[in-house]
Amino acid sequence: MPLPSFFRPAPLALAAAAFPTLWIAPLHAADEASPVVLERVTVQASPFKGDPDALVQPVEVLQGAELDRKRRSTLGEVLEGELGVSTTDFGPGVGRPVIRGLGGSRVLVLSDGLSAMDVSSVSDDHAVSIDPGHAEQVEIIKGPASLIYGSAASAGVVNVVDGRLAEQVSPGLGNETELSYGDNGRDFTGRTELNYGQGKNQFHADFSGRSTDLFRIPGNSASDGSGTEGRVPNSQVESQSGALSYSRVGETGLLAASLSSFASQYGLPAEPTAYIDAKQTRFDAKGVLQDPLPGWTRLRARLGVNVYTHTEFEAPGEPGTKFYNQEQELRVEAEHAPLGRFHGVVGVQANHRLFDARGDEALTPKTESDQIGLFVVERMPFQWLVPGQLEVGARVESAQHAPVASKIDPRSGLPSPDRDYLPISLSAGGLFNLDAQTHLRLNLARSERAPTPEELYAFGPHGATGVYERGNQDLRKEVASNFEVGLDRHAGRWTWTANAYYEQIRNFVYLVEAPADGRNADGSDSGETPAPGQSVALVDPEGSFLRADAAGDEAFVLADYRQADARFYGAEAEARYKFLAGPVKLSGRVFGDLVRGALKDGGDLPRITPPRYGLGLDASHGGLSGELTLTQVADQNHYALDGPTAGYRLLSADLSYRLPLAGTETTWFLRGRNLLDEEARRATSFLKDVYPLPGRSLYVGVNLRFG
Repeated sequence: MPLPSFFRPAPLALAAAAFPTLWIAPLHAADEASPVVLERVTVQASPFKGDPDALVQPVEVLQGAELDRKRRSTLGEVLEGELGVSTTDFGPGVGRPVIRGLGGSRVLVLSDGLSAMDVSSVSDDHAVSIDPGHAEQVEIIKGPASLIYGSAASAGVVNVVDGRLAEQVSPGLGNETELSYGDNGRDFTGRTELNYGQGKNQFHADFSGRSTDLFRIPGNSASDGSGTEGRVPNSQVESQSGALSYSRVGETGLLAASLSSFASQYGLPAEPTAYIDAKQTRFDAKGVLQDPLPGWTRLRARLGVNVYTHTEFEAPGEPGTKFYNQEQELRVEAEHAPLGRFHGVVGVQANHRLFDARGDEALTPKTESDQIGLFVVERMPFQWLVPGQLEVGARVESAQHAPVASKIDPRSGLPSPDRDYLPISLSAGGLFNLDAQTHLRLNLARSERAPTPEELYAFGPHGATGVYERGNQDLRKEVASNFEVGLDRHAGRWTWTANAYYEQIRNFVYLVEAPADGRNADGSDSGETPAPGQSVALVDPEGSFLRADAAGDEAFVLADYRQADARFYGAEAEARYKFLAGPVKLSGRVFGDLVRGALKDGGDLPRITPPRYGLGLDASHGGLSGELTLTQVADQNHYALDGPTAGYRLLSADLSYRLPLAGTETTWFLRGRNLLDEEARRATSFLKDVYPLPGRSLYVGVNLRFG
């Protein structure tokens, strides 16, 4: 069933918004064209705002033409080709990054340095409230980033920099507009951005929209050969986002503010008519002050205020569960002048969150959470046989969760208790410059993570995932010890990088299937013995009894949040060779990564990324460029809560032609995804057995830019 009309006019509106480009650009072209200057890559998520090669912790940065080629509809899909990064999958409207086998509440997604402030970490069917189409730069910190961003970043950070809070003035008028169409699912996408700078003032406006229909697949939707053939039902998406912002930039600092909105309606393919309607309104501000006090070189502050709601509809006009998330976050960093050989940053981060879920699948009680953290990171250059940098840091954090007193836990008959935690994180690392082109990195970290409200208080059926979740109010802090070694070289025709890591997590929180024993989910006796094929008798938080029967009606897997020691280890490598470096450029690359995550006693963990490897070719001549990539995803035979996942091959291709003309630039592009039309199912998806990835897909589009 198609979604109710929501933003169907979005692509048409984008075309209308793009129209000014067609007549403003020629007027702008009359001005004297200025040369294009490539900016130095600066990692905004690092407290030192440095070049990736100068940072101790491994960081990947996507920007420019590379980011344009990898743009997809979700943030997870944008990044899943990066070493060590995969994505969740709940249809074309949902995809959240997974870093080295860990995701959810262990991977923090940032919008220009602050949390996305959505509920995407609560469940895999919840979308990230960031449109990757607006991204100017995407940064990936792999490994624990708890030191800087808190326990929600125990596995890593993804920071999306969108340019809304500009730190520089770009004189005059500038515009970028992009329109594209994909044949699989009639995928219309468009975005436009307008910038105007004068004196110390910078203005910005942007808008984007997307509309898709049911996407096409090879064969049948279900992995056992059943389900629909050729299409995935209820897989359509409608979304839009936009922002207005202003920056005042002076010689001694800047102030910037932004008001943005995000809205998305997307179907849930696991159910025939269910869909989610998500909306977010957000205010952001940034302040920077140079040399604020003697001994201090820079003071940076970020503020975010957010109102997020999303409603899960059983069918059009039939609302089920509604989620509310009101969140405020403040972050202040002060950079001090060198003290002897040490140069560093001290900071404070505070977050207040009010989360509420109401309806049939309100698993978690209304909860107020407060987090405040103090951190310090210091860097010291050294000369021990080879030059390098030593980096050490520490963070102490208070995390508190307070459910409303009226919420009664069905198992105990008592109100859900408050929980307080004091995570402490420490790290030390070294960057060794073996020569000008070769860098060795060693990192050691001890990070602690506080359990989330969902892990503590969840109790009820989750229809999207088919799991009846029972939280554990006695959960302790996770304690992770991580060691990583990395080596990279950038010289001549060869460029290569390799990383290996080992992480041991004490008190790892995970979902495990629980024996029903003929009882209700609250532990009470149902008064009858389940018939063969029946998994469990259920009681929901309101006290209504449900039964999972052999026919599959309301059938759920009963699962508990538990803790045990776990280990994660893996490796990543990529090598690139330039065959031609003249007017015609040609290079090839090979790449691969693997991660193994398991309980220390030998039990497997669910939805771990399988090993991947592949090769690629890219070439360019003048304004013409192209790229071809073949990726082999291996079988995943280590699993829990579901079954094994077969491997698959994905072939993708990109072709673009850039035509600069008197201060303007037009780029036409053609992109192909899954060109082999493979039946591909992600092992990281709850719905891998319900539907595969889209089949062969072709996209054509144009990007117009000036200023």
